[in-house]
Amino acid sequence: MAVTMIRQNIIRRLLYLRNWEFINIFFLPACLYSALRSLKVQDWQPYVYGMFVICSILAQGVFYWHLKLQVVRKKETALPVYFNRLFSLFKWTIVVLLSIYPVLVICGPITSFIIFRVSVWSNAIFLFAILEYINYYHYQLSHDNLNDIRFLMKHKKLRRSPLNVDLQKNQGQSRKQTAG
Repeated sequence: MAVTMIRQNIIRRLLYLRNWEFINIFFLPACLYSALRSLKVQDWQPYVYGMFVICSILAQGVFYWHLKLQVVRKKETALPVYFNRLFSLFKWTIVVLLSIYPVLVICGPITSFIIFRVSVWSNAIFLFAILEYINYYHYQLSHDNLNDIRFLMKHKKLRRSPLNVDLQKNQGQSRKQTAG
């Protein structure tokens, strides 16, 4: 009975994470569009680029939480075989996307064919993309429930993100399989 309750709580949490990340893929750009339009921002490219990176990370998050949900629902012990390779590729894709922004910032003023005029707000969106990357692929930065806050207070440090833990775990399993 207790195991069933714990499992149901985990399923509920994974549904929450997956569904809210999915909603944010549409909600955040809609808010950005509304703000840019109402403020009549002309140089919108840096804002849109930063939001594109954020939404790319959120889409990966939706897929990750969905895979975790499937593992729990089907009472499996591991993520799919393709998980590690695919999410390692996703991780490096985001690193490349994050690297492009500063290049565009530097090249914008020195070339006439790149219009990429940044502002404090477009840089804030880009900073949010960096934080979202760290939150998914390195350390858990979001603390939206009591368990997360308890861990932070008890250990006085950030915990590794669930995706990071799964990538490390699956990498170790892949090494064992190729060695054996």
